[in-house]
Amino acid sequence: MTPTPSGPAGRTGRRRGPSKGDLKEAALLDTAYTLLTEKALAAISVEDLTRGAGISRSQFYFYFDSKDAVMLALAERITDEIRTTVAGFHTKSDGSVPDLRKAIAGYLNRWRTQGPVLRAMSLHAESDPALNGFWTGITDDLLAGIVASVERGQRAGHFAPPPPRPEDLAHVLFAMLWRTGYEFSTTPMTRADEKRLIGTLAVVFERTLGIRRPA
Repeated sequence: MTPTPSGPAGRTGRRRGPSKGDLKEAALLDTAYTLLTEKALAAISVEDLTRGAGISRSQFYFYFDSKDAVMLALAERITDEIRTTVAGFHTKSDGSVPDLRKAIAGYLNRWRTQGPVLRAMSLHAESDPALNGFWTGITDDLLAGIVASVERGQRAGHFAPPPPRPEDLAHVLFAMLWRTGYEFSTTPMTRADEKRLIGTLAVVFERTLGIRRPA
């Protein structure tokens, strides 16, 4: 939330910090995040959330209507981080190819640090219309960015021309990344295994997009 001025507009320009309400809401989200790294969403109760945040049950319902509402707010909180991670795969304004290995490593690291939360949200979205609608909207937005990126690469001659259509390529590559990230977050790997996985994914990207390297 945006802090409010500490005095009349234009007097000092100073702003006060988050309110107690902001901090309590943030504490609930922090607690939910931590608990999801320890146990399944179904096993987390409102009491668990209030205990971790140091508030009463009645205070909880001042901030959120339900545990589902907490999950939706938590999803909104991490959206910007997800957008930043996916943006690493975008071609530049001139259509030149990004550093795919770096982008893939960043994407897998996101799953390493947020895997339990992302997995919980993925499963919960199947039964929560609000969360499902939120993630569908975010996914569509991310896919639109990837499609535009592929089109830039094709126009610049760095990617093979269609077919397949950029939309189809984007869906296939995004689905591959999501599933790989999901499994990566549940499977212990050595650094050598991870390096090989990154290299394999980079080759799949290059061959799928028909990336043309300078001679």
